[in-house]
Amino acid sequence: MTMDSELTFAARASLKSPPARVTTSDTGRIVQWDAAAERIFGYTERDAQGRTLRELLAPRGDCPDSFERAMASDLPEAAEVLCRCRNGSSVFISLTVTPGQCADGAALWYTAHDLTAARVLRDSKLVESKFGIVLESVPDGILIVNATGHIVLANAQASRLFGYEPGELRGVGLDMLVPHRLRESHGIHRAHYFAQPRPRSMGSGVELFGRCKDGTELRLEISLNALELDGSRLVMSAVREISDRSKADQRFKQLLESAPYAKVIVEDNGKIIIVNSQTLKLFGYARDELVGQDVEVLLPERYRGKHPSHRMLFSADPQLRPMGPGLELYGRRKDGTEFPVEISLSPLETETGVLVSAAIRDVSERKRFEQALHEKNLQLESASRAKDRFLANMSHELRTPLNAIIGFTGTLLMKLPGPLTADQDAQLQTVQTSARHLLALINDLLDVAKIEAEKIDVRADPTDCRQLLKEIAMTLQPAAKLKGLELRMEETDTPAIIRTDRRLLSQILFNLIDNAIKFTEHGSVTISLVGCAPGKEDLIIEVRDSGRGIGIEDQAKLFQPFSRIENADAPPTAGTGLGLHLSRKLAERLGGTLQCASSPGAGSTFTLRLVQR
Repeated sequence: MTMDSELTFAARASLKSPPARVTTSDTGRIVQWDAAAERIFGYTERDAQGRTLRELLAPRGDCPDSFERAMASDLPEAAEVLCRCRNGSSVFISLTVTPGQCADGAALWYTAHDLTAARVLRDSKLVESKFGIVLESVPDGILIVNATGHIVLANAQASRLFGYEPGELRGVGLDMLVPHRLRESHGIHRAHYFAQPRPRSMGSGVELFGRCKDGTELRLEISLNALELDGSRLVMSAVREISDRSKADQRFKQLLESAPYAKVIVEDNGKIIIVNSQTLKLFGYARDELVGQDVEVLLPERYRGKHPSHRMLFSADPQLRPMGPGLELYGRRKDGTEFPVEISLSPLETETGVLVSAAIRDVSERKRFEQALHEKNLQLESASRAKDRFLANMSHELRTPLNAIIGFTGTLLMKLPGPLTADQDAQLQTVQTSARHLLALINDLLDVAKIEAEKIDVRADPTDCRQLLKEIAMTLQPAAKLKGLELRMEETDTPAIIRTDRRLLSQILFNLIDNAIKFTEHGSVTISLVGCAPGKEDLIIEVRDSGRGIGIEDQAKLFQPFSRIENADAPPTAGTGLGLHLSRKLAERLGGTLQCASSPGAGSTFTLRLVQR
């Protein structure tokens, strides 16, 4: 009997066989399952009782629409439905559904005829008529398979490749060409592909094997494509034997071995399939001790129980990412020792499914360095706190004698105790100037220490910035006149009242204007005030001078503590180098900013921007 005759006989026999009859209750649970249903689907009545048809028969992967429609509504006319059998194979059935009654009330009666052989015969004739001549002329082996996994067409090249006679493969299950060890997983992958078909190649980075009629195996290269013919979804496979490992596979292996860190490739069931030499060196195993083992063997025992659930989460949404961000990760060597690791995960899509590639780095040395750095930072923080406590505690002891010196020299200079000679007057002036300079330095140091220790209290009160600027300008006007400078103020008519700390703002503005006067040899110092509507806009104050300007390289260190920018052509100026540093810190404490714009020979502009508090 020829293969076509056998297919025809099988198709007629299946149609003449008694149909399966199944009854479900109004809850969808099976209450009747006859012998024909057991013959077609493989489940006994005991297996089926109390379960739903969807649990038993829904195809792997995404359920086809026809199955969902059949389960959800009446089908008075027969409809072809793809179903899954107990052994994992698939069958086509002709299904009708009618409402009825059972002992428990309303029910649905299902009647199913096995159409698998008939469908194979129909699909085979359809494909043969449309593509037979063309497919026989291509150099590769071509297999066309339907949704139940049966071969509906195999060209002469495919038959010859696997050792079969022409036409002998038609109607045979595709699993006959798959090695026994791969058949279970192959059925799952085939069902997933039928659910979401697209042109692609198989075996990216994975060796593919086929099984010949005599039991020998071939290493294969396979590409897939989907066909839709008169309502039938088919898959066409182009099969080519490869005698050696492909160049791409070889390059992949070489790249894996040349990686400077451990690489482990794992299947979605957690089994290790590939490791590189760095992995063996890092964990202390031989290659055959790891391949085929659960990846959890590389984890400390306390993590092994939860790790499979983490693997499932990655499989549900595979993408390149670090493993356990923010967590301390550890690996376990063969000898039981543990070490900190950093792991990156990436998916590898292959014909057998999505594999997971893990790049593992030993970060023991980095952790030791981080710990040493942390301990050093703690020491520095302790020293800084000690410094702050010292400065705060010594403020009274340092300022009290200086204030006394300044006061007594002032009394002597006023000649209240009696007249002074010219030399005595000059020496007392020097003492008083030096004492005031030292007191200013101490005050700046203490202010910086308070800011760094966040001990500066900010009291936000309505502050008239226009009035405050006038008071400061009046105070510094004599110093400007003494140098022959014009100190002027530009202002707008808009309100200039802002809620801020008046004392701290006064200190900032005094420093800026005093600095402008100090470093300007001729010309003017201009104070610009841009008012604001309370609570709506920033308030901006600019201090511009016509001084010598500041180069780009010096602007980078302008606000650093103890930084002084001197000009070799200009006389030295007194100062501590803390004024601008302190002013910016205070501005930030008030929630504002302090910036400088300058260029050599064009003067400087310091901009203070404040917001309502």
